[in-house]
Amino acid sequence: MRIARSIFPNVNARISAWAFVIAAAAACLMLVSGIGNGIENSVRDGRDTLRISPASGEIAIVEIDGRSLLELNQWPWPRSHYAKAVAELDRLGAEQIAFDVDFSSHSNQTDDQSLASAFASIDQPVILPTFRQVNQTADGEVYSEALPIPEFREHAFLASVNVFPSADGHITFYPNGVTTSDMPRPSLPNMLAKKAGAVGEFFRIDQAIDVETIPRVSFIDLLEGRVAREDVQGKRFVFGATAIELGDRYPTALFGVKPGVVIQAQAAETLLQDRSRGDLSTGLTLALVFTMIAAALIWASRSNKAWSKPTQLATACAIGLIGTALMLDQASMIYIPLSGSILFLGAFVFMHRTLNAAANLRAERMTDTASGIGNAAAMAGALKRHPTAHIAVARIADFVDVMTVLGTENIAQLDRQIVKRLELLAGDAKVYRIDSGIFGWLVTSGAITDPDNIFASARALFTSPIEVENERFRISANFGWTDTSIEGALHASADARKRDVVWSSNTETIHESAQFRQRLLGELDDALENGSISVVYQPKLRLNDNLISSAECLVRWDSPKLGRISPAEFIPLLETKHRIKELTVFVMGEAMSKLDAACANGFALNIAVNISAQLLSDDDFLDEAESKLKTINNQHDGSITLEITESAPLVDSVKARNAIERLRAAGARISIDDYGTGQATLNYLQDFPAHELKLDQSFIRGMVENRNDRIMVESTLELAHALNFDVVAEGVEDAATLAALRDLGCDYAQGWHIGKPMVWDDFLAMATDKPAMAAVA
Repeated sequence: MRIARSIFPNVNARISAWAFVIAAAAACLMLVSGIGNGIENSVRDGRDTLRISPASGEIAIVEIDGRSLLELNQWPWPRSHYAKAVAELDRLGAEQIAFDVDFSSHSNQTDDQSLASAFASIDQPVILPTFRQVNQTADGEVYSEALPIPEFREHAFLASVNVFPSADGHITFYPNGVTTSDMPRPSLPNMLAKKAGAVGEFFRIDQAIDVETIPRVSFIDLLEGRVAREDVQGKRFVFGATAIELGDRYPTALFGVKPGVVIQAQAAETLLQDRSRGDLSTGLTLALVFTMIAAALIWASRSNKAWSKPTQLATACAIGLIGTALMLDQASMIYIPLSGSILFLGAFVFMHRTLNAAANLRAERMTDTASGIGNAAAMAGALKRHPTAHIAVARIADFVDVMTVLGTENIAQLDRQIVKRLELLAGDAKVYRIDSGIFGWLVTSGAITDPDNIFASARALFTSPIEVENERFRISANFGWTDTSIEGALHASADARKRDVVWSSNTETIHESAQFRQRLLGELDDALENGSISVVYQPKLRLNDNLISSAECLVRWDSPKLGRISPAEFIPLLETKHRIKELTVFVMGEAMSKLDAACANGFALNIAVNISAQLLSDDDFLDEAESKLKTINNQHDGSITLEITESAPLVDSVKARNAIERLRAAGARISIDDYGTGQATLNYLQDFPAHELKLDQSFIRGMVENRNDRIMVESTLELAHALNFDVVAEGVEDAATLAALRDLGCDYAQGWHIGKPMVWDDFLAMATDKPAMAAVA
C-alpha cells in the first residue's frame, strides 16, 4: 500500500471512481437483464416473515374438506347440500356469502331449483364465480367463459376468480377485475372486501397475512348444524375446496402450496386491511444510491480526503437503506427493493479492494518486498528488452541452513550483502533476486561474453565471511550460464552444484523431455516395420456360456534405444502430433491377420480396436478404415469392434456421428469405451449408433465393497439393455466381482482375473481351452 501511494499519489481517488463505475455498470446490467428478480423475490419473502400478522377474522372460509367428502360419500354433491348450507349461514347471521365453486353447468332440475331458491331467500345477493379459461384445440388456444347457470344469476353478483401465477409460479398478484362475456367483473376478493378497483389492474397480495389465522368451518359441520352462531354472525363467508383430492391448489411465497379459496381470502384480507402496497422501482432505488455514493466520493476528493475506506461508506449507506425499508415494511407502506442496491454496494467494495490490490501488485511485482531487490519478474522484463543477452545465475550453497540460523526477518540483510558482492562480478548489470538463495543478472551483447573470464574470480567473491546480526557465514556459490532462458540458466546452475564446478552451461535437463519426444516420433515408422511395436490381446469372457469369444487389441512398444515405452506416454504424444493414424491402421491390419488365423483354427472371433476421437474427423483415415472393414466383412462378418471413447462425439457431435455411421455401415460393431467417466446423457445414448457399452473399471473394481459403485453398475446395465446395448465390464480382478457381474446380467467381462494382455499364440490356446475357462468362470 505504501509503495502504491508513493508512486500514484492520487491512486485512491482513481480507484474509488473506477470501482464506482464498474459496480454501477454491473448493477445496471443486472437491472436490464432481470437477473436480480429472483434474488429480490427471496429478499421480499424474508422481509415478509418479519411482519407476519393475523387475519382480521371478518372473512371466513366454508371448507369443502376431506372430512366432508368422506361423510357425504358422494361427489359432486347434490346442489341441495349447498342450498341447505346457504340457508344455515343466513340463519346464523352471515354478513355475506360467496362461492369459489363452479356452477356453470346444470345438474338436475330439482337440485338446481333448490339452490336458486336458497339464493333468492337470503337478504342480499350471493357472490358467484365467473372465470375465463383457455382450451387447447386443433386450431390453437380458444378462450371460453364460465358463468353460473341463468337460474343462479337472478339473485347473485358475479365476481371473477381468475388467478395469474407469476414467473416463479407463485400467486403473487391478483386482478381487481376481469372481463368475462364482454362484461367487466370485479374480482371475488374485491367483492368480499367491498373495495373498488379498475378492471385489468393488479394488486400485490400481502404474503405476510397469516393464512392459518383465517377462520374456517367445515361444510359437513355447517350442513349438520354443528356451527355456533358466534362463529358466523357478522362474517363474510366464501365456499371453496380445501381437500387435497380436489386439486385446486397453488404455491405461495411463505406458506407453501395452499387451496385456491385460501388465496382468495388472503387477497381479500389484503384489501380489507389496506395492506396493498406500492413498490419503489429498482431503477429509482439504484439511482438514489448511485447519487449518494457519487456525492460522497466527490466530497472526499474536493476536501482532500484520502478516501481509502469505502467499506464504511457502503456500510453506512446499506444500513440507512435497509433500516428505512424495514420501517416502511412494518407500516405496510411503500416497498423499497434492496437486492440491486446491496449488490451494487457489495460490488463497489469488492472492486475497490480488487483494484487497490492490483495497484499494489503493479507497484510491487517487480520488487522483492523484504529486501527491495528486483525480482524474477523484473529480470524477465529486462530480458524481453535485451533478447540477445546471456543469462547468469548464482545459486548459493546451503542457503536453507543459513535461513534456519538467521530467521526470515534477517534474510533480507543477507540478500542485500550477497547482491553487493555479485555486483562486482556483474559490473554495470543489475542483479536480481530470483528465489531464495538464487540471484541472476544479464550479460548484454556489448559486454564480455566468455564465461571463463566472467567466473574466473567468482569464488573469490565469497572468500571473506558475510556478517549479519553478529553471525558470520562463509558461503559459496555455483553459477549457471546460457543464452536461452532464465529457466535454462537455473538448470545450468543446478548442474554446476551437482557436479561441484564453478559454472556450467549444461541445459540438457530442460531439454531431455523434448528430446525424448522427438526421438520417439522419429522411431515410429521404423518401429511399425521392425516389430518394436507389437499387439497383444486381452480376452473377454462371454458370461452366458463362459466362452472367450472376443479380445481387445493393446499396443506394446519395446524400443532398442529408449526401452519399454508406456502407452500412457506415446499414445497422447501421437495424438498431439497427429501421428495416431499410422498406429491405428497398423493395429487394424494386425487384427485382420488374426481373424484369418482364428478362422483357420475353426474359431469365430471378434477383435476390438481402439479408435482415437481425433480420427473421426480424418477423412483419409475413414476412407482407409472403411475399405479394410469391407474387406474383413466379406470373410468375417461383424468380427471387428471399434471402441470409441464416450467423449468423442461430444466434441463435434454431427461430424463424429456421421463418421461413426460410416464405420458401422462398413460392418464394424461400435463400442462406447470408458463409459461413466464422461458426460453422456440418456439422449446421447439413445441417439448414439453403437452396439456395445464398456463400463469403466473405476466402477467395477469397487462394486463388491462399495454400494454406490454396485448401484451405478446395476442401473447402467438396466439402461443399456433397455437400449439394446451389450455391456462389457472392464477391470474384473477377482472371482467375487465376476460373480456379482453375472448375477446382475452383465454380458462380457474383461480383466486380469479373466486374462492379462498376451501374445496371440497364448490367447488362442487359452480361448480354445474350455476346461481352463470353466475354472476361471
